[in-house]
Amino acid sequence: LMLYLANSTNQKLDLKSLGLSNLSGLNEIKTVTDWFCQMFPDATKVFGSPFLEQQQQSEFGNQSVPLVPNLDCLAACLSGDERLGHRVIYYAAELQFYFFDPRDQMFHATTDQKMGNLLRAILARSAAEVKGEAHLFNVFQTFRTDAVIKAVVSRAKSVLEASPDFFSATSQNQRVAGPEIHQRLASVFAQQLLLPCPNNILTVGQTFALFNQFVKTKDMPAIRRSDFKSLMAETIRDAYGLGVRNDLMNAETQKQQCGWLGLRPAGLA
Repeated sequence: LMLYLANSTNQKLDLKSLGLSNLSGLNEIKTVTDWFCQMFPDATKVFGSPFLEQQQQSEFGNQSVPLVPNLDCLAACLSGDERLGHRVIYYAAELQFYFFDPRDQMFHATTDQKMGNLLRAILARSAAEVKGEAHLFNVFQTFRTDAVIKAVVSRAKSVLEASPDFFSATSQNQRVAGPEIHQRLASVFAQQLLLPCPNNILTVGQTFALFNQFVKTKDMPAIRRSDFKSLMAETIRDAYGLGVRNDLMNAETQKQQCGWLGLRPAGLA
């Protein structure tokens, strides 16, 4: 018997060009490690073999038996195949996994349980598609138990962790219903729908109503009034150098108002 960290020795596999949906050459795959090297070449290149395997001789010839999973490699396999537009990240600021959907070009939140189900599906598929005499009981049964799956998903939280500014207002990465959506819209609103106008008063209430109309045209959810003032105060300060004031006098009611002096709405586009 010989224990070894398996690496794909099949020189006919083009690991750089094959995608998850391209299964040509399956008849060449003799071990589950070969399968993972074909499907996830980047993960196996960085983190090594997906399994510690045992090589043993039997009446059927030389056989490969996966014994222990490489948690780092399997966690990296959950990142998806960016060659096909797939990507999964872990956003530690919210303790949340996100996957990129190429159909709408946005990141969507998902759960630890669904990440575990994805790994179970990957392992089951590898066991079904490997040809030859490889022993696959551990791949299909042992490595798909809750204990192993939870360990891999937990490791994925560090392996797939994105930077804190991954979803910032200035980032190209966009997600569904993230708070930075309103930050991006506020910046566009201030630059396109507000104009400098000396001595003109633009109240917070007026701006709030205009902004939610603008947001509605983008098919985005309205922002709460309690969150709006601080968001727009920072945005207008950056765009026009004007701070929000609480001493602006209403000419009709002679009451003080909260807003900005020196701005007017340009109208909705």
